[in-house]
Amino acid sequence: MPDLVVTSIALDEAEKQLAAIVDEFKGMDKLWGDGSLWGHDTVKSAMNDFIDDWWVKREKLTTNLSDLQKKMKQAAEQWNDLEIELAKSFDEQ
Repeated sequence: MPDLVVTSIALDEAEKQLAAIVDEFKGMDKLWGDGSLWGHDTVKSAMNDFIDDWWVKREKLTTNLSDLQKKMKQAAEQWNDLEIELAKSFDEQ
């Protein structure tokens, strides 16, 4: 039994899931608004500090996730091409 089984379906699905995560991270700024959600000024101030720090980390994380998603897409495409070529080689025999 193989230790690792890779299928084109799994790679394609992983790429789609990473793309969805990247989209969620990119759309997070719409959720904050003006901060009135928090009510009390002390809480609002603390949340503003947290959010400011989070935006910086979110940008870095979004960039890294986007790069990973692109690499996963490329890996899925190459895997699919390889499977097609291998199938053709068996058909020729």
